[in-house]
Amino acid sequence: MVRDIRTASSPETIQQIVKQTTAAGAKGQTEDAIAEARRRARDLKELIIKTADEVTHYADRIVTELNEVYVAKSDFGEYTQSVETTIEQTAQGVVDSYHYSELIEALSGEVGALDTYLTTINGQIRRGIVTDPGTQQQVLGITISENLQFTGTEYEEGGVTYYELTPGQTFGMYTSTGWQFWVNGVKIGWFDSSDSKLHVSGVVAEDNMQLGGDWLITHTGGFGIRYIGGN
Repeated sequence: MVRDIRTASSPETIQQIVKQTTAAGAKGQTEDAIAEARRRARDLKELIIKTADEVTHYADRIVTELNEVYVAKSDFGEYTQSVETTIEQTAQGVVDSYHYSELIEALSGEVGALDTYLTTINGQIRRGIVTDPGTQQQVLGITISENLQFTGTEYEEGGVTYYELTPGQTFGMYTSTGWQFWVNGVKIGWFDSSDSKLHVSGVVAEDNMQLGGDWLITHTGGFGIRYIGGN
């Protein structure tokens, strides 16, 4: 598929971003310089894509659907369990979508009525190239959620289509540089190899907390700190 996605952009703007990107690459390899170089590289990439005369995109896609149904009937009622799994494989990665439903229809012998109980669980595991919602960078990782939702907004970079996550979701993300937990759209816990430290927005120690193996913090009889190390 060939598509023309040219937008208005002056030659001066192109030359300026190219010059800035080249200059950033020559700076010292500090963390700030590397982050700046990456940002400018992303800006340059977006500019190249927007001003490209032609964009060609080809992608293979395999979808596998698996179903399991279990039904049990007796004089007391009927029980039905259904599991559906959809596995979508692309060059970007693999998406496993799950749907579980459990239906219980209990027959009441006294009045001949049926009480119905229905339980449904949806989940999704996305493996491969995922978008870090904190940095908006594409990274290699795994995203796990009860039900990942998307806004419907799509954007294309380098011939690859990305899908925008709906804000306010709860999910876990594991990447080659660490992991992070999001609850209702807020990142509440994460570990990143850049500083090798665990970050959490709040901590509740139900019983006690041990620091460095030598100090114990407890709440028995009130707040207290006790040394439990050796002599």
